[in-house]
Amino acid sequence: MQKHSDHQRHADTGLPLLSLIIIGLLFFGSYLAVERLTPSALPSLGIALGFLGAYILTAALFYLFFRLKARKERNEQSTYETLNTKMHNMFKYHVDLPYVITDDLGRIRATNTALQELIGAKNPFYRGTLADLCDGVTLQDILTAASRREEQKKTVSKLTAEAISNAKADENAEVPTEHTLAELEDGTLVTLPDGGRYIARSYPVQLNEKINYLVTFTDVTELSQLKEKTDRDMPAIAYIDVDNLEELTQYTRVNYRDASRKVDDVLIRWAANMNGLLREYERDRYLLLFSQEKLRECEEDKFSELLDGIRGIRLGEYSIPVTVSVGVALEDSSMAERAQNAASALDMALQRGGDQVAVRRKDGIRYYGGQTRPFQRRTKVQSRVVANYLLSKISEAENLLIMGHKNPDFDSIGSCLGIAQLGLFAGVPTKIIMDMNNANFKIATERLSHSRTYSDMFISGHKGLDLIHPGTLLIIADANNFAIIEEPDVAKNVKQVSGKIAIIDHHRQTGEYDFEPVMNYIDPSASSAGELVTEMLEQTDTGTDAENSKLVSDEVASVILSGIVLDTGNFTRNTGSRTLDAARYLFGKGANAEYVHSFFNEDYADYVCERSFSGCALLQNNTVGMTWSHGTGRGADDRVAAAKEADKLLNVKGVHASFALIVVGDAVHISGRSDGTVNVQLILERLGGGGRFDSAGAALSGVSLENARNALRDAVDGYFADLEEKNS
Repeated sequence: MQKHSDHQRHADTGLPLLSLIIIGLLFFGSYLAVERLTPSALPSLGIALGFLGAYILTAALFYLFFRLKARKERNEQSTYETLNTKMHNMFKYHVDLPYVITDDLGRIRATNTALQELIGAKNPFYRGTLADLCDGVTLQDILTAASRREEQKKTVSKLTAEAISNAKADENAEVPTEHTLAELEDGTLVTLPDGGRYIARSYPVQLNEKINYLVTFTDVTELSQLKEKTDRDMPAIAYIDVDNLEELTQYTRVNYRDASRKVDDVLIRWAANMNGLLREYERDRYLLLFSQEKLRECEEDKFSELLDGIRGIRLGEYSIPVTVSVGVALEDSSMAERAQNAASALDMALQRGGDQVAVRRKDGIRYYGGQTRPFQRRTKVQSRVVANYLLSKISEAENLLIMGHKNPDFDSIGSCLGIAQLGLFAGVPTKIIMDMNNANFKIATERLSHSRTYSDMFISGHKGLDLIHPGTLLIIADANNFAIIEEPDVAKNVKQVSGKIAIIDHHRQTGEYDFEPVMNYIDPSASSAGELVTEMLEQTDTGTDAENSKLVSDEVASVILSGIVLDTGNFTRNTGSRTLDAARYLFGKGANAEYVHSFFNEDYADYVCERSFSGCALLQNNTVGMTWSHGTGRGADDRVAAAKEADKLLNVKGVHASFALIVVGDAVHISGRSDGTVNVQLILERLGGGGRFDSAGAALSGVSLENARNALRDAVDGYFADLEEKNS
């Protein structure tokens, strides 16, 4: 049959050539006859022979072209039939599976009948590449994905084998299941011209000492649509916590039931718009189930319908807004794990100050909102519980290490000293890791250095590494970002050796931890870390015996008070009743206001540095101030000068937020301050910084002062643009 086909093709190819030769000879014979009859009317015989030669050459070229074309078709047909046979042998039970044959560059050489019917082709030879057929997906894409999956399978197999080996040695170890390998996606999802979704798989096939690829297509259109529908309808879990309703009704002339009913109306209306299921499981706390599709819509809207709707409820004669915090989780896990992750996201939203939504996905947590100033939610009961819990953990420890942030200010030093009093009270060996060359440290501990109790309490980070044991407890004060703590290596080693770390801070938490803290006490509504620590000391200091009465000495009380004075601008900002209660307690313990005031006396070098802030500009209709300096090369002291300059700029009439930029080494440091109407923390978060609603900072490495100013302008403009968008 094959020989007959080849003979037929040869005959078909030779027939046009024979016809052309006969026609040429007839024309030449006619020429000779006419030339004999009228010799003077025609060209010479030489010219005629030339035309005849050209004609024969053209005919020969046509003949060669048709022969080569026929040979190519025979080769293609032979390749197609050979690979088709191999295809049938490889997929005996799936002979109707659509497939293509490509070379190593992805050029399609042939298709089978199933694919021809699928794409409406009339012959097996598709003129194009795999990318043309598969909507941009190339052969290299498929091969790369297959190679990556093989590596993943090898890795998972190795890890599984190691886990099984460990499980044999440890009876309590968890034995992995075999379905782990099956969870790896097999094949590459592509779209064919019929609009269907297919899994493409490649198989190398050798032919004529060349590698070709056979690419099969498995129809998964219905499965893909089902998966998309499942993902779209996958229930997201949200925990909703009304931040300040109960506290507001205590201090305003508002009926709690009426206010709660207004909140319910907003939540019910919002849940109904998303076709969600809303249930109140505790007073002012709700559980909401809604689809992933609706969650995407909420994220596109930045949850403004919910946050603005609740914030629109204002109570009392001062129209104080009600706010909510929401934690949402949407992960491919069990409902129990999803609920746990939603609760964790809610904690993150609360620790960042409330009035915001935290959405946890596989790639991390995203935050929406956070436009209002945090409302104080602490109570004496909560402070007592936290103090007792922390004291119990300190008592269980073999030794206690305490540290604050790098370049410590008075609040960091004071809060560390306050926690050290709890360690001394519990009788646990206590050390504070601190930069003892820091100017603030020298000022704050000048009197304490003469005390036997404190003369050897402060140590360097290197000595702290030698004091880490399985029973060591590390407490970090006035910081929750591990990149800026005094000695990150100490924290890293404590995580590995004992795993016992507690955090006490008043800055908004900017990210999650890769470990579970013993205690994570973060309250952005507090004026300072010193305020939080003072409340713990007050709850511990019962005054029932002589030992308790000496829990806080007058020198320690003065240092803690200096931190509160620093962070409140001498009680002019972010000062609430609890702040004043903390100050009252410290004054009762012997804090000396004149001594504290001496901490803030600046030397001549500080004065010169502050005078170096020669540049100044006003932004956003003169409501945001910005000043800058090239610095004096004094490192940490220059940063302190920037903070002071930001405080001074905030006193300018009409300025609601201020920023001071100063060059320190190869970085530009920014200090931000606010009178409470502008969230400087959100502004500096855009530049990789953080902090609190009215006090924040950032550092831009490797940029010029001019570029840093431009970046800050963009961040300020972006913040106010978002506000305008929300208001509109």
